[in-house]
Amino acid sequence: MLLIRVVVALLAAAAVSGGAPAVRSQPVPASTSEVPDDALRLANFVEARAGSTDFAALDRFGVAAMRQNDREGLNRLYHVTWTILNQGDFDKAALWNRRLAEAAQRQGDERYKDIARLNALTIRYDQGETAVVAEMRRTAETGEDWFVRAHAARLTALALIDEGKVGEGLELLAQAQTSIPAKDPFAATAHAGIWEVTGMGLKQLNDVTGAADAFRKFEIDYSNPAYPRPDFDSLYNLAMMAVKVGDGDRAARFYEAHHRLARRAGLTTLSVYDASLCATVANARNEPRAVLACLEPYGESLGEAAFVAAEALPLRAIARARTGQIAGARRDVDALRRLETESGIQSEVDHVEAEVLFAEGRHEAAFRTLRAHMLESEISAARSYSAGIHQVTGNMQGQLDDRRTQLETARSNTGLQRAIIGIGVIFLLFAGATLVWQARQKRQLRLAQQRAEEANRAKSEFLANMSHEIRTPLNGVVSMADTLARRDLKPEEHEMVALIRSSGATLERLLSDILDSAKIESGQLTFEPAPFDLEQSVRDVAALWRVKAEDQGVAMVVEFDEALSGLVEGDMVRLRQVLTNLVSNALKFTSSGSVRLSVMSTLDGRAVFRVTDTGVGFDPDQKGRIFRRFQQADGSITRRYGGTGLGLTISNALVELMGGAALDCDSAPGKGSTFWFEIPMPKAAEVVGETEVAAGVDVAATPLRILLADDHPANRKVVEIMLAATEMELVTVEDGQQAVEAFKGGGFDLVLMDMQMPVMDGLTATREIRALEAASGLKRTPVVMLTANAMAEHVASGREAGADAHLTKPVTLVSLFDAIANAMEAPEREAA
Repeated sequence: MLLIRVVVALLAAAAVSGGAPAVRSQPVPASTSEVPDDALRLANFVEARAGSTDFAALDRFGVAAMRQNDREGLNRLYHVTWTILNQGDFDKAALWNRRLAEAAQRQGDERYKDIARLNALTIRYDQGETAVVAEMRRTAETGEDWFVRAHAARLTALALIDEGKVGEGLELLAQAQTSIPAKDPFAATAHAGIWEVTGMGLKQLNDVTGAADAFRKFEIDYSNPAYPRPDFDSLYNLAMMAVKVGDGDRAARFYEAHHRLARRAGLTTLSVYDASLCATVANARNEPRAVLACLEPYGESLGEAAFVAAEALPLRAIARARTGQIAGARRDVDALRRLETESGIQSEVDHVEAEVLFAEGRHEAAFRTLRAHMLESEISAARSYSAGIHQVTGNMQGQLDDRRTQLETARSNTGLQRAIIGIGVIFLLFAGATLVWQARQKRQLRLAQQRAEEANRAKSEFLANMSHEIRTPLNGVVSMADTLARRDLKPEEHEMVALIRSSGATLERLLSDILDSAKIESGQLTFEPAPFDLEQSVRDVAALWRVKAEDQGVAMVVEFDEALSGLVEGDMVRLRQVLTNLVSNALKFTSSGSVRLSVMSTLDGRAVFRVTDTGVGFDPDQKGRIFRRFQQADGSITRRYGGTGLGLTISNALVELMGGAALDCDSAPGKGSTFWFEIPMPKAAEVVGETEVAAGVDVAATPLRILLADDHPANRKVVEIMLAATEMELVTVEDGQQAVEAFKGGGFDLVLMDMQMPVMDGLTATREIRALEAASGLKRTPVVMLTANAMAEHVASGREAGADAHLTKPVTLVSLFDAIANAMEAPEREAA
């Protein structure tokens, strides 16, 4: 199969290298004449992604990476260098590559020293120094580090594709792909680079579907969403593919997206490429006046666009010829001939000459010139074809020679020797086939595991981002509603505020349910046992819902076994979460009667929890559905009663996490339901002596000077309004860098720090503050992470950076004051 694929690739490469230029209209089979919808979806994604950032943000990203003293920082500098290099800005790319080389040298990182060296070779190659390809290929074959070999293979393949050796380039990329470790944290970066160049090769082969799929892997599957990507080269490639297969309408759509982004970027090189693409698409649509309009801003000499003269001059010459501008077309033909002579660049001057002759009315001369051009193209195609076949047949001849030598050696031996050799060959073939099969199975398993890990990582990143993005606006709603509720309002206004608070609490609960479900699925939810008073916890849950029950005319009843009195060992938070969900569900479906929460002990030190209601109930055959995610007993119930359908799924997983059997239930329509579970609940050791209770601090009356860092104006306004009626003084800044500068001035009692901010994030700013304190011998200032990042890893990251507390948005006045009070006590507890 490999040999067949190589032959097909080489034949296609030969056909492409000898074919007509892009500006000539070619008949295209119906099956390939349209760009697939996948390409449109990819184009929309690229435009949205590039439009969400800019090259200034890429520069800021690079500056921040220079402050990181780790391999991740080096990889970010590599990303900045390559993104800028792709835009043809060689001076700026060289600047960032020097910064990468200096950082790698400072850290002693051999991998990124080699990456910087290869980048420097690429800049020289792009400026016309083709001899450096040999060094790239040597590194691809003998480099010690797999990441360096993959990058070198990518660069070498790109040069081979430029030479028309597409099959050889794709084969090199395929070999490099198999050497990338599945679990390495930088594997995605390497895969992205390989697929980018693969797409360019497949584009040369007119494999529109394959190229679009390769660009999708580069742009979406393996791209790191945390890295800013203002580039949009894939739009250029998609447009050129559409031109090749004769789909002018799709090409125009891709160009329009490219033009919008190029105009927004405001970079000279991008504007030139945009103008060249504009002319190419207009030529493909047979719109010569549009071709001239695209290139007109650069004047007769093409000015800043001179580096694309080999592509632009033929288009302009043909457009001029077709619109009767014979003299201008002749000047372009002369310029093309000079370009061929001076730089050795092969152009389509004979084809252009034929167009001009035809416009001049010299039809016979035009025909002779065009025929000569076609003959030359056919000869070139035949040579490329011959070279490709020679490459394949040469390999086959070598294999035949080896086989002939083996046969001659076998004939010289005795019959017994031949038999032994035959048996050995058969054994080796069988063993080889077994090894090949095992290798393929291993590779497939590795790829499947890699895809699963990538999908899980993407899902975790998506959930973290969604949590942050939803909690940020929710903070303004909940916090302001909580503040308004404390004002002297009219009764109907209080009622409206209460409705807003209730809706905000519901949204926060839905968000927490979704995140808990994801944590359970990924095994990130932990069980944290500690001594607690079980009876008090159970009665607290009942008290929480008693007011709601009484409002509905439902009795809230608690039954507690005295054998379980006192302290027990368990996870109080998770147990209360399960009980709260069961009681909440019971009240949701009960309009009269009672909800009973009972706790009974067993002989083996376990506790049985039951929640019984007199509500609507459900059929036995619906029992299996309610413990599935996003399911309830009746699909219509969601509209009548609300909820995500996640609560019982989460509760079931929590019960199993606490060492219990699965949550179970019993119900009948119109007669209510009972849910129960059983978990270990051993007695905890009695606490010796009295527990010291710290006196609560009235932070509202404490004249604290607080520094708030948050890039969102609404969030800053929320905290400002909350603290307006206190004795505290609030100073606000918009990013971590400003926070560090303000902190240097001194005089702050507490810092409220957002986690995600531009210029410098909150974690980096917190580390800078702790470093300043250590360097100057200052007293530790409490830092509270006030952020929409709510997942466990975010809390751990804050602690690691030096934060004293983590307050998740949305916040209320009570939660803010509690966090401030706890944080003010943290340095004292630490010192003690």
